[in-house]
Amino acid sequence: MKIIKFALILLFIVNAAPTRASELSLLIDQALRNNYQIISSEFELVSSEYDLQKGTSPFLPTVNIQANSTWNESKTTYPNPDDGSRTDNDYNSNGYSLSLSQVLLDYSIVYDYDLSKLDLQINEIKHNKILNDIIIKVVENYFSYLKFKAQHKATKAELKSSQARLEQISRNNELGNVAKTDVYEAYAKKEQNAKSLASIEKDIRISLIKLNSTTQTKLEPKFDIQLNQHYQQIPSRRKSKLKKNLAHKNYDIIISQYNIKKSETTLDKTKSGFYPTISASANYNVNDSNNNVETYSDDISYSLNINVPIMSGGSTYYEYQKNKNKIFQSIANHRQSIDDAGVEFDELIYQINDNVTSINLLRKIIISNYSVYKGTQKAYKIGTKTLTDLLSSESNLYNSIRDFYSNQYDYIINMTKFDALLGPVDLNILSALSNSMVPIQNNFDLEVLEKLKKEADE
Repeated sequence: MKIIKFALILLFIVNAAPTRASELSLLIDQALRNNYQIISSEFELVSSEYDLQKGTSPFLPTVNIQANSTWNESKTTYPNPDDGSRTDNDYNSNGYSLSLSQVLLDYSIVYDYDLSKLDLQINEIKHNKILNDIIIKVVENYFSYLKFKAQHKATKAELKSSQARLEQISRNNELGNVAKTDVYEAYAKKEQNAKSLASIEKDIRISLIKLNSTTQTKLEPKFDIQLNQHYQQIPSRRKSKLKKNLAHKNYDIIISQYNIKKSETTLDKTKSGFYPTISASANYNVNDSNNNVETYSDDISYSLNINVPIMSGGSTYYEYQKNKNKIFQSIANHRQSIDDAGVEFDELIYQINDNVTSINLLRKIIISNYSVYKGTQKAYKIGTKTLTDLLSSESNLYNSIRDFYSNQYDYIINMTKFDALLGPVDLNILSALSNSMVPIQNNFDLEVLEKLKKEADE
């Protein structure tokens, strides 16, 4: 993970900005507090803790006390043998009993407790994975919004450029300098840019809805990353070392490992159905009655119970076979999770390195396009270049800037996903990025391009 953090730290080291912000950190904090999926997971964790506490109860003795009192208002007559008369007798009785029982040997309750413990551990890991997933969602939605905003600025500039080009070509057509087909071509380009702008505005709204839903806030991003940042690839020599960490740090793999343990414990519990159980009990009973003759009795009894299963119609055997089969299923799922994590690991590395390559190339393309744009501006002033040439160079410049920004946002998103693939997302790195951001500009800052050109010349 050191190389990852090193690359990310390099990503987030930027020139001092006039305005600092913690907008991204605030959104992540709000999501971790208010996201319904996280809240549901927290309740699931509490339930698992109660299940674990419940699993300890069979190891403790069971004590019961009962009390009773009976009033008999019916009359019972007894014949008198001396004179033949009959005597009526009303009576009532009272009593109470105290019982104590304790399981001495029952392997099933041991395995029930182990299963409850495993369930709690699995739910804790699942909860941590949900936290990671929500952080990734926030980062992805946040930077998707910024990506679309950057595309919107570039496309808006393109639309403005194509409108000016259409006006210029239309005037040239009226003067007879260009063919009517050139007007149609310019008009089609302008309409295509207008359509693209409308589509991007739709994407901006959707990404904002997703961001608000994930964070449960109505905050609209006001800050953006800076253009003049430097990025590093993940070296291939570190790839194999990082990949070895997957088995120990990837949440999906760890969960699948615990599921194997759970299946094995479930099988052991099923085996316990073939074993005898032993329990002991003690009872103390008191009874007081005046039925005919007053009587009072109390007795104490002790018992040791041994239960040996002989036959249950085969249900325990088939349950054993079913749970034995589930072990092989859990092992297959574990191997699949390792394979899936490995594929995602390789895919993200390729995407990250491609992002860096594209960013470095696009930085050069931007510098070249900017130089062409500045040169065309000067040439237009002295009449050696047309307005169409100027607008075309301007359009190419904004296209390259848009692509450059898109790769920057994709790089940050992919690096966050890669970080999450190897354990918990480092919030300190995201906080450093958040604090380095600057207010969103409605137009591209050409001064940044001057800095890029100056750095390239040096």
